[in-house]
Amino acid sequence: MNAIIRIAMKDLRLLLRDRADAFFTFVFPLLIALFFGYVFGGGGGEKSAMPIAVVNEDGGEASAWFVDELGKAGGIEAKIAENRAAGEGLVRKGDAAACVIVPKGFQESTRKVFSGGGMELEAIVDPKRTAEAGLLEGRLNELGFRQLARTFTDSSMMNSFLDSAREDVSKSSGLSPLQKGVFGTFFDSVSSLTKEVTSKSGGESKDGTGESAGGGFRPVTVTMHELRMNPNSPNNSFAVSFPQGVVWGLMGCVMAFGVSLVQERRRGTLLRLCVAPISRNQILLGKAAACFASCVLVQIILLLVARLMGVRIGNPAIMAAAVLASSIGFTGVMMLLAGLSRSEGAAQGLGRALLLVLALIGGGSIPLFFMPRLMQQISSVSPFKWATIAIENGLWRAEGWDSMVLPGGVLLAIGAIGFWVGRAVMLRFTNS
Repeated sequence: MNAIIRIAMKDLRLLLRDRADAFFTFVFPLLIALFFGYVFGGGGGEKSAMPIAVVNEDGGEASAWFVDELGKAGGIEAKIAENRAAGEGLVRKGDAAACVIVPKGFQESTRKVFSGGGMELEAIVDPKRTAEAGLLEGRLNELGFRQLARTFTDSSMMNSFLDSAREDVSKSSGLSPLQKGVFGTFFDSVSSLTKEVTSKSGGESKDGTGESAGGGFRPVTVTMHELRMNPNSPNNSFAVSFPQGVVWGLMGCVMAFGVSLVQERRRGTLLRLCVAPISRNQILLGKAAACFASCVLVQIILLLVARLMGVRIGNPAIMAAAVLASSIGFTGVMMLLAGLSRSEGAAQGLGRALLLVLALIGGGSIPLFFMPRLMQQISSVSPFKWATIAIENGLWRAEGWDSMVLPGGVLLAIGAIGFWVGRAVMLRFTNS
């Protein structure tokens, strides 16, 4: 055992001395995780348009205008949804930051602006995107003022609204005849003002509106609801991206130690080690132990940084099992790569061609649950998929130990088979 540990420590020191290998093994996966987490979280300098779902349950002229203007608003990408369920589905999948609902009665509510009412909207927001929800609420109120300005410059619409307000006042039992007369005079003055504004502006409305224009008055009442997310869902974008970083970290370990082992065999270093008073099995176990330790280390580093980014570890015990199973599995992949490669070039070519493809389809570029169903089935051939699922089980899937049977079993089988095949080929080369 002492000989195995010494060989492992020697290989780890060699890895750390090679700045390129150390960078792609430990630093590059961290950059990948942070980059994708930042992108998924909406980070970046110039903001792209905020995607929102829009459901029009009213169907009136005013609601149609409101939805159309919302789609034209800068910084917003409106997606029309057929109903509330479809809109909520877009928010739940992350395709929309919120779902704006124009409820039934919106057309009628626009006529109540002058009689104590106002336009009412609902918004179902993603709880992880509260900043964007605040921006959306401000934009909806801005459109409310534009709707109000449109009313003032449309004499026929204003007269319709004033007629509705006169009817409400006349039916009110809480107003005295004097008060009703005052309101009547006010409505007549507003009607005259509307005609004057319309004649001067030529029927064109101006957009110089904003919340301050109303002195704090809000013509739109927006009722915000947070979408009840699946409890077994990522708590933030970094919970999605850090398993991707683990994929690239494991790939870096396989490439670094696989190519190194081939180099030692080609240069005769492995053969000279065989002359030492240790067995060939001890030598190969030491090489495998170094790769295993690196796989564990890179995952621990990524998880520690993930915690700093607010990622919660749902089940630490399952996470520890996932880290160990992934490390064993990819140690076997490393031994298989070294055994099947006759030269350093072959090892690098095989690693770049095969491992890169397996990493990409196994969750290294697109999260597994974002992939189409067919691609998810194809990705089952990739060991990276099972490592990603195992890590996600420890982070946020919260499906219990039963969920670790399949990915953990596959990874352990890959590790055992890969080590056995790689060991057999390596021993044959050292004996020849």
